[in-house]
Amino acid sequence: MAPVKTASLPDFVLLGTVPEASRFLLSARLLGERIDTRHVSEEALSEPWLTREGLTIVFRDGVVVSITDEDSAQGHPDSLLLPHTTDLEQTPETEITTLVVKPGANDKIAADGQIQLLDASTERFLLVAIVLARSVMLSRDEILVAEAFDRISPLVGDLRENGQARLPIKQAMQLVGNALAARHRIMGSAQANDRPDLLWDHPELDRLYARLEDEYELDERHEVLERKFVALGDVAEVLLDIVRDKRAYRLELAIIALIAFEIVISLVDMALRSGGH
Repeated sequence: MAPVKTASLPDFVLLGTVPEASRFLLSARLLGERIDTRHVSEEALSEPWLTREGLTIVFRDGVVVSITDEDSAQGHPDSLLLPHTTDLEQTPETEITTLVVKPGANDKIAADGQIQLLDASTERFLLVAIVLARSVMLSRDEILVAEAFDRISPLVGDLRENGQARLPIKQAMQLVGNALAARHRIMGSAQANDRPDLLWDHPELDRLYARLEDEYELDERHEVLERKFVALGDVAEVLLDIVRDKRAYRLELAIIALIAFEIVISLVDMALRSGGH
């Protein structure tokens, strides 16, 4: 294997090199919300075994992609990356695929999902890793949005059946928080259908990216999430209106009760004065 190299870029860090093989196993894991790639690069220098396991690509967006020889049982450096990861995922999303290099053949995706590359260049592997990373981020957001709608569905059913929401204010506010959190997380995947910067320097990889994008349905999944994103925004506004209405109603009741109390006090005072005469 060639000497270990590290390359630090704004969005990701490369650790190690592509193994000398023809068949590879690629594993993408979403460890958390963010990974401090600068410190990961520094630690790799003091932990050489990190870079002996093939090529590992650590993305700032919380995803780690490992590329290893398919015939070798290799471990992943996740345990060393966790201290540099924020908002750890309890159940990390994972995407695994196999890849074969066939010199002289075309870049393509087989019917069973296996990726075929015409050479083992770092740029080609990096492009595949970027697509896998975006796919697992989309999977995380799809689950997050589904959970947000599941929490909101009882309220929607209550409104449909009874024409009003009997939800306590605290619970309504929690639903608002969940909806807003989902919106915030979805915004983090806005780059899922953006053109990777790598293609500007390597336009010959455009066709490979188009095939990968189509295989993992990045555009379609992103568009669906965008529509759900808009729907969540509408639901959050409705929930806030419900909370405001409930608080306004309670305030009105409190004012009425206060006025009634003052009237009673006045009547009692008048009665006591009349009795005194």
